[in-house]
Amino acid sequence: MNSRPSQASLALHALHAVPTSKRLIKHDMPARQRSKQETLWYAVWLPQFSASSSESSAHLERQQQIAEALSTLSATVTIASVDSFSFEVASSLNYFGGIDNIRTRLINLLTALLDSWQLPTQIYHAVSPTPAASLLMAKAGCNLLVYRKSNLRAALGRIPLQALPLSKKKKRQFHNSGLSILRDIWRLPSHQLGQRFGRDFLKHLDQCLGHVANPVPTYTSPVQFSSELEWDFSIENKQALLPGIEELVERLCVFLQTRELAATRLCLRFLHAHHEPTLLHLDLRQASRQHAHLMLLLETRLNAIGLHAGSVGMRLEVKHFQAVSLNSAALKGIAATSGTDADDNILPLLEELQARLGNAAVRRIQLRDEHCPELASQDLPFGEAKPTYTVHSDKKTARPFWLLAQPVHLQKSEGRLFYHSSLRLVSGPERIETHWWKKQEVKRDYYIASNRQGMRLWIFHERQGAAEPAKQAWYLHGIFA
Repeated sequence: MNSRPSQASLALHALHAVPTSKRLIKHDMPARQRSKQETLWYAVWLPQFSASSSESSAHLERQQQIAEALSTLSATVTIASVDSFSFEVASSLNYFGGIDNIRTRLINLLTALLDSWQLPTQIYHAVSPTPAASLLMAKAGCNLLVYRKSNLRAALGRIPLQALPLSKKKKRQFHNSGLSILRDIWRLPSHQLGQRFGRDFLKHLDQCLGHVANPVPTYTSPVQFSSELEWDFSIENKQALLPGIEELVERLCVFLQTRELAATRLCLRFLHAHHEPTLLHLDLRQASRQHAHLMLLLETRLNAIGLHAGSVGMRLEVKHFQAVSLNSAALKGIAATSGTDADDNILPLLEELQARLGNAAVRRIQLRDEHCPELASQDLPFGEAKPTYTVHSDKKTARPFWLLAQPVHLQKSEGRLFYHSSLRLVSGPERIETHWWKKQEVKRDYYIASNRQGMRLWIFHERQGAAEPAKQAWYLHGIFA
């Protein structure tokens, strides 16, 4: 009788009793096959991360913190779903000294995070050559380690079908067919599986077994820049702070150049010995990485604010970036542009005005999806993102950019309207009827009129009230440029 353990028993280990990596490689894999080891995917399932809170900012922040923690164990980390993660560990086995050490580090990292969030420290995990199989075993609570693809079918065969990421209808179909575990599926004729259970289900099984490629999105840490300067004495003169600001901006520009990025929002903190830091926020309407431009804006903004006390240091932080799209002009040494020439000419001026006067001091007019003229636009700080609307008009329905705050009653004499002089109707009417669901319903006929001074005016009369339009009151609502 052969007392040598079977290949499957060597390849399958419960993670809580996994021996060191060297032992597994030595007894489980021949030396000639060690170099052929492909990938190992470590999957983690955290059932306490409920799907109901998956869209909240707190949940997304926690996901990011877990992914950052896993990045200390592997260079390839992916967020599989709202409650599961996976990372590649075959390339890290020698560095950490085996899978057991990786598991210990993982448990310590996740337990510390879950405790800080006051969540149950319930962790399920599994390791296999494919990310899909690892996630499936983790969500089934198997806690298994599988080294070889050839042993995946045996390991997955014991998993209940109810653990698969399937719809309730599909799970009911399996139950009604008397199928309970994956081994029951694989006992059926392969050519009938696609017809009975769908191609997507078969593709998922093939991805688990490694027969079909299963590309996963790799998590990338958010780009952040932070650089700080400190000195042993307090500086109260703003001009004396400029050399330090220039050095921080030089560091930022090098950071942006090496990563092909441009900054859109900067935060400069002036540190004080006995006071809270003085904050200088700089919002850019167009992403920039030009040293001279950033220095001009920061110096202008610095002159417009007051320091709480003398500064003993400063820190420049940037968390908002945009990718730089280089064009042929940029290759010749000219700064890359992303807008029209008119925008490029006016944006530096507007940014300098905002740096001098504050972000809220520079305003713009934003169109709104509204028929009532006085509500069809809104005054917003320049650069604030809002949904935009396209207005299609012709000469008969032209609208002036300048609307009066309140319509002005027009004088009428001998059947003629007057505004500085007698008015002549040029075009119209344009009928506007809206807000019928409110108490103050809008029913107006608008006309374009001109006077002897050459002014083009937008006038209207109310349709409700007098039965004859000739007897109704007329109002001036806008003036064309």
